[in-house]
Amino acid sequence: MNVNTEAKRILEKVRYIKPIIVDIEGIPRGLIIRKKNSIEKLMEGVCFDGSSIKGHARIENSDLVAKIDLNTLKIASWECNEMAIALCEVEDVNGKPYLENPRMKLKEYVKHLAEKGINVKVGVELEYFLLKKENGRIFLNDNGEYFDLIDSTWEFQRKLIETLEDIGIKINKCHHEVAKGQYEISIKAADPLTLADNITVAKIIIKTLARKHGLTATFMPKPFPNMNGSGMHIHLSIYRNGVNLFYMDENEISKIGLHAIGGILKHAKGNSLIVSPTVNSYKRLASGYEAPTKICWGYSNRSAMIRIPRPIRNETCRIEYRHPDPSANPYLAILTIIETMLNGVEEKLKPGEPCQQNAYRINGKYETLPGSLEEALKEFSKDETVKKILGEETCLKIMELKKKEWNEYQEYLERNSEIEEQNITKWELEKYLEKI
Repeated sequence: MNVNTEAKRILEKVRYIKPIIVDIEGIPRGLIIRKKNSIEKLMEGVCFDGSSIKGHARIENSDLVAKIDLNTLKIASWECNEMAIALCEVEDVNGKPYLENPRMKLKEYVKHLAEKGINVKVGVELEYFLLKKENGRIFLNDNGEYFDLIDSTWEFQRKLIETLEDIGIKINKCHHEVAKGQYEISIKAADPLTLADNITVAKIIIKTLARKHGLTATFMPKPFPNMNGSGMHIHLSIYRNGVNLFYMDENEISKIGLHAIGGILKHAKGNSLIVSPTVNSYKRLASGYEAPTKICWGYSNRSAMIRIPRPIRNETCRIEYRHPDPSANPYLAILTIIETMLNGVEEKLKPGEPCQQNAYRINGKYETLPGSLEEALKEFSKDETVKKILGEETCLKIMELKKKEWNEYQEYLERNSEIEEQNITKWELEKYLEKI
């Protein structure tokens, strides 16, 4: 067994390990084990009940094994210096990769890309709110605006950046966002699996540090009406032999980049269930709040679903997909986004002319994204490409969970008929505020 030097150092230092399994909704699950055995014994893995982890095994064949991925082993200094965390590789009892686990599905896909000589770089802007809770009520932590310097959160932000950087998660920037109490952290681009892992760990750390500062961090897409919601903007570029295939010149993206955009646009409706997977996601996708509603693209245009950031430089040329939100499973979202993008390149799909106006004010020219979870379910069921990417079993599990979620929401509205559907309901706050 080949154990890297850094993993050995961590294992020698800690007394406890927290293996993490990510479920089909992107929620980290896990346990704590005492590190009392040899590394070899530790690496045999932990048996668990796959039927009790959402989207994993059926009860009649539920035994699975979680093995820590030593490349993800980190000292959990935000909890205690005697604890390490590690994301898990999930196998069946015969030692084969269990591809109904979202992380394993993305890991195997990245291997497939490498065999084809394709290197995709993925970065993310992750938005969230910081809240105060008093007597069962929630309040915004501050009244700040975009790029405000809020003294009350300086220590939290400093500690967040320091903690993430210390465990190898590189940060581009951290700042106050547009809405009151809203913040954003931009995580530097990496390979798809590493980036999805970094999102998972960053969310854990943000929530933990917020609690230690007397706050609640929420990744709920739209916790408050009449305010911007929180997005999870995905930045993508394709490289081959060290060359950025999206770069053409300082004015325009390349033809390959345009085809990639065409692929994402074509499957935006079908993929909405994966990148915006909750009832609350569709409260965010509303005109006027910097969240996309129209299926279009443009240069520097934040009203479009896909934006090409300027200035365009070889080393940073990329596309920004603004449709996803933080309730998405990062492993499944990144997988489907990349594959629809590559599908566009393969089919040489054309995205049309770039949108140069405020897309919210243009009627009839562009198709619109689904307006509800129910509509997203219908579009997903029709998109054979997105379903093929995920596989039949995963698709069935996702649709089963999301139909149940939509039905529960409708039942709540029927019991509370005075509530207008566009409002943020108590049902949503209870379901999403702290659990996403």
